[in-house]
This record gives sequence, C-alpha cells and structure tokens, in this order.
Amino acid sequence: MKQLIDSSDIADDVAALRERMSEDGYLYFPRLLPGDYVTGVRADIAAVLHDSRWLASGTEPHELRASDDRAVEEGKSTFFGMYSAVQATQSFHELSEREELRGLAQRLLGDEVFCHPMHIARITAPTPRATPTPAHQDYRLIQGAVDTLTMWIPLADCPSDAGGLEVLAGSHKLGVLGVSRAEGPGGVTAQVAGSGVDDWRSTHFGQGDVLMFTSLTVHGARPNLSDRLRLSADIRWQARSEPAAFIDGYEPFRPHFHPDVPDWPTLTRGWTSTTSIEIPEGLNYVRKFDSMSEHVPTPPSRFR
Repeated sequence: MKQLIDSSDIADDVAALRERMSEDGYLYFPRLLPGDYVTGVRADIAAVLHDSRWLASGTEPHELRASDDRAVEEGKSTFFGMYSAVQATQSFHELSEREELRGLAQRLLGDEVFCHPMHIARITAPTPRATPTPAHQDYRLIQGAVDTLTMWIPLADCPSDAGGLEVLAGSHKLGVLGVSRAEGPGGVTAQVAGSGVDDWRSTHFGQGDVLMFTSLTVHGARPNLSDRLRLSADIRWQARSEPAAFIDGYEPFRPHFHPDVPDWPTLTRGWTSTTSIEIPEGLNYVRKFDSMSEHVPTPPSRFR
C-alpha cells in the first residue's frame, strides 16, 4: 500500500490544494492540530471511557487499553450509554471551531462554509470484536452538497497495528458508485471491483493529523489488531450556499446515532457554549433519497 501524500507544504496555496484534491480526492496534513490541544480532548473522552468501564482494569486512561468485556462494536445495545456521554462532551464538539480546520475548508471550497453539527466520534474496539468500516463513499449517506468535505482526525497516535483510515486515490472521479449491504459502521460498501482504480493509500497516523476527502472518495478503515481503542473524529464541512439533506420526520443535523443518543437539549446541559453545534439560518434543505437506490446521478463537483 502506498503512503499518503503530505500536503502541508501547499496548505496556503489555494490553486495547488484544489488541483491535488481534484487529482487524488484527498489531502493529508500531519500534525495540523496542536498536540497539547488534542491531548486535552483525548483526556476528556478517556475519562468517559474509564467511567463507562471500556478501559482495561488497572491501566492508565491515556493508554486507551480496551476492556475485554465492555468494549464492543459501534451500534451494539451496550454501546449507546458510553457514546451518549462522549456526545455530551463539549470539548469534543469544539474541535469543529478550530480555525485550522475552518480555514482549510474555506480555502478549498472558495465559499463561506459551515460545519455539520453531527460530529462523529469513532471509538473502535480491537478486531474481531469490531468490524472495520467497509470501503464506501460518504455521498450516499450524507447527500446534500456533493462537495461536502470530511476531515478524519485521529485523537491518539494510530500506528499500523491499530489500523486507521485508507483512501482509494482518484476514486472520486468514478462518480456515485453502486452499493451493497455490509457489516460495520455505515452498513454499506461501494462497488469498486472492475473500476480500474486500485491505488489504496494510508500511513502511520499521529495524534492531530487531518485527512480530508470528498464525499465521492472511496475510503474505509483497516482492522484494529492492537489491544487499544482507536479514537478518532469525523468532522464535515460544506458551503453554506449549497444544499443540505434531511430525512422526513426529523429535524436536520441531529446528533450522531439519534434517537439512540439524546437530542441536543439533553446533551448540551451544563455546557458553557453551544456554538459548535449551531446550524446557520437560511440553509437550502433537500429531502434525502434512498441510499440503496440502484442508480444515483452524480451531481457536478468542483473536484471532478
């Protein structure tokens, strides 16, 4: 497997960033976020994991050593008590307010941006207790603006044995691919066989790295073969002028895993600020379609 290309040297060159995103479908920035800051967020989440007994008895919380009997796959019935407490952690959501992230998204999209309030925490138990996220495109799941950008941020060092994310470079050029049901987070896998694209890339991720990719870029997780929990965040940005999707019967941008996770008024009780999960006024909303539809047209994209 090839190594991700480090784009730190062109972080302030808008034309070069857009050209590389258009070519590869991803951008990688090692240590973009300050180490001390990320350590603080990790410590807050580790405290929740400790209190939820997801960490091995007798170990230090910062080691993230997984409990043999409590740490389970995302979405299992015993997962939601712990995850609700993580989603109620103010510092986790305030990752989205870092100017390093907002500024990068704004340069790429060339428009005023906003961050989706549905911030996702991935607390991945070791394999085989947890199935890795299958290779997929975000577009069918989030819909709305095709140029929505996902930032995947490891909140603790993620060496090769802990897995981490991998991206299929250039796959965004294939457009919206067909999908089939699959085990693991998201529940779907993209049909890339026979596409002619076979350029998977990953690396030894460090705490505070940022891997950014388009909603059409095929990506997935590698198996966590360590004895530690893999801890990361998914944060998504889009242009305010472009449509956002919602499901009938639900207000847009509810918390991740709502209603198994409480709504914002409950999660934010006791917070000193809720700006990290506020939705801009005047957005253009469109209804979500069936994510398993056989034929989904590919909307025009600035990166294809």
